Amino acid sequence: MRIYFSIFLIWLQFFCFGQNSFQSLKQDLEQKIVYSDFKTALAIINKNRENYGDLKRNDLDVIKTKILTEFGLYDEAFKLSQNLLANSEITDEQKLKIHVERALIYEINDNDKSCLSELNKAEAILLKHPEFKIKNYTNFLIRKSSYYRVNGFSKKAYKLALQAKKYAESVNDKVNMPVVELILGIGNRRTNPEAELQHYNRALHLYKKLNHYQAVIATYENLSYFYFSKGEYKMANTFIDSAIAISSKSNVLNYKADVFQTKSDILEKQNKTDSALYYYKIAAELYRQYNGEQRDLKIKELEIEYNFDKERSEKQLLKKDIKITRILNTTLFIVVLILAFFTWQIRKNKRKIEIQKQKISENNIALKTNVEEKQFLVQELNHRVKNNLAVILSLIDFQKDQAKNKNYKTIFDDLHQRIKTITIAHEFYSYSVNHNDNDLIEASDYVNKIIESHQNSALRAFRYINDIESVYLNVDKILSLGLLINELVTNSIKHANSGDERLVIHFELKKTANEIQLNYSDNGTVFCFENENNSLGLLIIEGMVKQLKGNYTREKANYKIVFPYVRL
Repeated sequence: MRIYFSIFLIWLQFFCFGQNSFQSLKQDLEQKIVYSDFKTALAIINKNRENYGDLKRNDLDVIKTKILTEFGLYDEAFKLSQNLLANSEITDEQKLKIHVERALIYEINDNDKSCLSELNKAEAILLKHPEFKIKNYTNFLIRKSSYYRVNGFSKKAYKLALQAKKYAESVNDKVNMPVVELILGIGNRRTNPEAELQHYNRALHLYKKLNHYQAVIATYENLSYFYFSKGEYKMANTFIDSAIAISSKSNVLNYKADVFQTKSDILEKQNKTDSALYYYKIAAELYRQYNGEQRDLKIKELEIEYNFDKERSEKQLLKKDIKITRILNTTLFIVVLILAFFTWQIRKNKRKIEIQKQKISENNIALKTNVEEKQFLVQELNHRVKNNLAVILSLIDFQKDQAKNKNYKTIFDDLHQRIKTITIAHEFYSYSVNHNDNDLIEASDYVNKIIESHQNSALRAFRYINDIESVYLNVDKILSLGLLINELVTNSIKHANSGDERLVIHFELKKTANEIQLNYSDNGTVFCFENENNSLGLLIIEGMVKQLKGNYTREKANYKIVFPYVRL
């Protein structure tokens, strides 16, 4: 037990150390990117990338995509982004960062439609995951503002830049705040020079607080260009000289080259040709070094990619060979086992087949005899049930004949009709071994039989209007329905006052997807239900409606009864 616990502690320590180590590496890379130390960051990624699993490797590749874009290696950055998006292990936050970076690549390459598409994809992820906004939303708004500015929608771009500033202030985003100020400055170019200058100075102040020398140099250059474009060469020289003074602290060659190029342009405008040529040569040399650096990086990236692809191909081939060998060996072993098993099984089955044949033959004979006996018993039972019901009806008739009181005779007539209703249901339903409780009875035939029974036995003649849809119900429901209808018809015969007209009973049964509706009425003009709220007829009607799990409404002798229709 102690050994297992020690192993667990070692594993936990190793896991936590690995997590902390990667987080430190990632923070270091992000810090280097903030301060434009792209070359060092790229070297760190290339050195450490293969030491991590897919998820962490994807994190490093997302950072690498940004670095390659900053270096101007757009083809390499785009290819890497394609590989990331095709990776099934990529997270939504990684996708968000990739879409924003791809939007920048498309913008630089003047592909406006694709740029907007990438921004829309990034926005969809932000809507789905609001928790990503704190770290990513300001940068997204900056990118979106840049898209609209480049495409001539300056007002919309400026509005987005203001929104970016507001959000950056709300989350204390110190890294992106000076970038927002620069964008706001550019947004005021040609329209509000004072506001433009104010935003540049704010950006310069913020970059100085961050000790971001590369950004300070670039901001000095922006300020210099601001005055240069207005012909104020003295102020332009002041700011560009400040940039040159700290250019030695920058290791980003294209930033330094831009500074010396701007200095050359200012001197040229002042007709200081020799000095302009001097700074121009410095800028040209820096641009040459920058291009050489780009070329070397591109070659190195191609070499890394080639080695990676080669190593991956070799690993895949080796894995494939090992897998094939294992499959072949396993297959061969399984085939031998299967052959041995089947040989044994065939011999065993040969001995069993004859025994089973004999048993099956004996079982079939026994089953056939058993089914025939059960069929006979069921038929006998059904026959006896019908006979018993017939005997009960006869006994009721005998008892009625002996009764001298007219009210008793009426009670026996009602009882006879109720038992008759049950008997009719049994005539339609025959139990057998091949039937079950879900066998159905057609409502129309059953109802007609009940009405016909009343017409044959009642002293009062009546006409019956049948409007019944084809409805099939099981024996429990049809029996409850039959008893309900019997009471309604009995009540109409006894109590419906139709004057000189012949009694007419109207019966309607219709179904929907979920329920059955029964509408019953007669042409009686005066309503009287045995003058008793607790009469047996009314109790039976209410009991049968409850049995059907339905409800009813009554207006005089007109009934509307609704109950559920369950398809079986």
